[in-house]
Amino acid sequence: MLAATLVGIPVVCCIIGGYYEILDGVRQFPPRTEDWGLHPERLWNFRRPFNWWWFGAMLAFTFASLMPLVRRGIVNRGKAPPPRKGGHFPVWGWGGLALLIAAWIVTWNRFEWFKDYQVILSYFPIWMGYIVTVNALVKWRRGSCPLTGHPLVYALTFPLSSLFWWFFEFLNRFVWNWYYLGIAKLSAGEYTLYATLCFASVLPAVYATAELLGTFPFFDDHRYDGMAWRPDVRSNPARAFLAALSVIGLGGIVFFPEHTFMLLWISPLMVFVLIQSILGEPSVLDGLKFGSWGIVFRYSIAALVCGLCWETWNYYALAKWVYAVPWVHRWQIWEMPVIGFAGYLPFGVECAAVIHWLYDGFGLGKSITDPYGTDFTARS
Repeated sequence: MLAATLVGIPVVCCIIGGYYEILDGVRQFPPRTEDWGLHPERLWNFRRPFNWWWFGAMLAFTFASLMPLVRRGIVNRGKAPPPRKGGHFPVWGWGGLALLIAAWIVTWNRFEWFKDYQVILSYFPIWMGYIVTVNALVKWRRGSCPLTGHPLVYALTFPLSSLFWWFFEFLNRFVWNWYYLGIAKLSAGEYTLYATLCFASVLPAVYATAELLGTFPFFDDHRYDGMAWRPDVRSNPARAFLAALSVIGLGGIVFFPEHTFMLLWISPLMVFVLIQSILGEPSVLDGLKFGSWGIVFRYSIAALVCGLCWETWNYYALAKWVYAVPWVHRWQIWEMPVIGFAGYLPFGVECAAVIHWLYDGFGLGKSITDPYGTDFTARS
């Protein structure tokens, strides 16, 4: 149902609008960059000049969404339980740190002996090093971590992550907010395998980072209990809102990409939660009904942390991505315009929703929702 919605709505809109050149670009592997094969008026939508009104509106919305949670974390001190004591930093964590450093060095340099492997063997190793290192930090601080707590289920987050990010790659072919450089020499098969391997690190990295943040009192989920706004994602008005926003977002990226590009980061979450609500499945957003916003905040910041690492390690890489964000492309941090980092916040919630769905399928949803034992989703 999720795949049919995310793929079907944009494709049907392209057929209705007669935008067959867009579908040609969607099917292109490796993706076209310099010449996307689009009509000039379509290409112009991806290059809209900086606009203060757009920038101000997106900045105001980001602060209005984030500041109540930040304020809650500052004011609500002492209400979070102390983190569990861990132990020694595990030996395998040092191996992850060594891999991270070594991969970082070869990614940012152009060694002659590594030139034949520079494109395909730099991104995934650096993120494997990050994932192992962060898991080691979690185990050190809390005594358990995703990598050792449920290793088989955690291993499934890797292939699920690849599938998860391919949906965003598909949706991006309609707005071209980012595109890739340094991949022209790859064949379609090589690009698909290389990209699938790289995309496998997204969910494991965000999950491990969220768990690490949860070991610090400021990010403990209990600190964000009792928030005033308590939306019920299972109510009929909420379902209607989720459905409408999903259709607007998935159709808008075809007909009005320069105005709806930001919904690329929201629509998949809306569709996912709507389907879970209709099927009666537990959702990671169920706790909002009780004013429990800890999961939302923790995973949003976790994705932002990972985003800073993604953009940092990408900047000097041989094969890299760059951005073309309409209206707000100014004041870049590495390749990303500064307001673009706001997109990592809802993306983190999407990661939480998918990870929770996976773990709940194995009866382990409680370990995702709250490592200290309170499963807010069960209360609904």
